[in-house]
Amino acid sequence: MKRYEPTGYVYLEHFFSEEELVDIEEKLIKFHELWLLDNAAHYENGILNSHSLTSGEYFNGEEKIALFEFISQDKFAELLSEIFPKTPVFLNTQLFFDPKNADQKNYWHRDIQYTGMATEDQEKAIKTQNVVHFRIPMKSEHGIELISKTHREWDLPKEFDVRNALNGCQQSDALERGKIIKLNRGDLLIFSANMIHRGIYGNDRFSLDIIFCDNIPEMKSFIDRDNLPSAKILEGLKNKAFFDLL
Repeated sequence: MKRYEPTGYVYLEHFFSEEELVDIEEKLIKFHELWLLDNAAHYENGILNSHSLTSGEYFNGEEKIALFEFISQDKFAELLSEIFPKTPVFLNTQLFFDPKNADQKNYWHRDIQYTGMATEDQEKAIKTQNVVHFRIPMKSEHGIELISKTHREWDLPKEFDVRNALNGCQQSDALERGKIIKLNRGDLLIFSANMIHRGIYGNDRFSLDIIFCDNIPEMKSFIDRDNLPSAKILEGLKNKAFFDLL
């Protein structure tokens, strides 16, 4: 995992066995089908991800426990211990799928740009703060395009213009430094949310993201406590520190 900090991402092929994915996939499909029924208008208007799977709105008690057990498994803890300077906390889950309109364009972004933080503060924050996605594709997909090292480095002028749709640029414009990482079922892509990246739509993508962040006040303010395990569920989990916001 020494590869992560210099680049901001690590791609691990064949990380999961088929047995490990089958059970979690069944729950993701259930969530997605129910979510689409309740969010049809948003889907029509171009939304391409859902979040907060662990809030339990669509899961029974046993399903919710299984999801938390998956999130807090030792395999993830070992990787996280090599990425974060201190034990991180669980931030959220997201489920990524294709937009309804096949012609909808993707967009370059850093997750931090949606926090309301001033641009100059964003530039400072990425040098020390850590928010990391564990992307788990349920099927082969076109993957993610990212710009290596930008989890700690600021945009080149052209990249800033494209990411922010300035000076005649569009957020979907090609960027010279972009690198596409294709993903297959069983793979794991770990990447910094702070780096410049975009999803590549198509191929009926269906991927789970589990997001972890530094256990610091600046990050914890974004955590919805409804997404955390109850005290009873927490008792049976490994790596309980992932859910400790004290």
